Amino acid sequence: MNSQLLSVNDKDVSLLNWEDKDIMKVIIEKQRRGRRIMYNILIVDDEAEQCEALKIILERRKENIVADICTTLEKAKILCVGKKYDVFLLDMKLDEKDGNEGGLQLGNYIRSIIPYKYTPIIYITSVPEKIQAALSDTGCFRYILKPYTEENINKCLDDVLHSPLVAPETFSFQNFWGGEIRVPECSIIYICPGMNRRLQIYTKDGCYETISYTMEQVENILRYGFFRCHRKYIVNLKCISEYDRSNRLLYIGNEIIPVGRKYKEAFENIWRVL
Repeated sequence: MNSQLLSVNDKDVSLLNWEDKDIMKVIIEKQRRGRRIMYNILIVDDEAEQCEALKIILERRKENIVADICTTLEKAKILCVGKKYDVFLLDMKLDEKDGNEGGLQLGNYIRSIIPYKYTPIIYITSVPEKIQAALSDTGCFRYILKPYTEENINKCLDDVLHSPLVAPETFSFQNFWGGEIRVPECSIIYICPGMNRRLQIYTKDGCYETISYTMEQVENILRYGFFRCHRKYIVNLKCISEYDRSNRLLYIGNEIIPVGRKYKEAFENIWRVL
């Protein structure tokens, strides 16, 4: 990948002669389309048909939504750690046992994860008496009563996706000239050490280099949706196209990245549910 990046904006266009302006405006428009915000939403309901119905409603909206579905409490807990979600849609009576609603348990688990302290949780329930518990225990954003309509779901999503609680995560670092660079976390493909204590940050737009962080610091910052698969590599789990288990190799586009022995078991536990 190229280590030099071309980035332009409207201010740059004003400095060009008229012959170049049309070309540069096309480039800017392509960049804007390429940076379209993606919303990751997790749907958790022990009825698979309900999950599928909600997924269809979400993914035909105008926003760029990726909806994952899950039917068990335990799998949902793994997914929460393996990927960064912007919104949770939870069935209140998930895996209900002995009067304990799994949806509330999952909501409390989500709130125990620091980056999800304020992430919107929307409960779907047929038991309105339980709403107060959802509000007080997990601080849910909204609730939807069953049976619901597509209009009910869309009204709720209109509110949540335009709230300040849902914003694209960015990763900030300094280049060698002291300038601050911000890139969307979702655009990062992988990170590895370069020459002279530099870190190379490979993104969908190209490669950046920085001395702002160590690999350990990046690992703590990019906790959700990223995984340190080797002492020299941190990868975006969504960018992995294939995993060769016998040779412990990840395939990301044309790149082949090794999985270290000590990281293998933890990686495979996450890989099974992706």
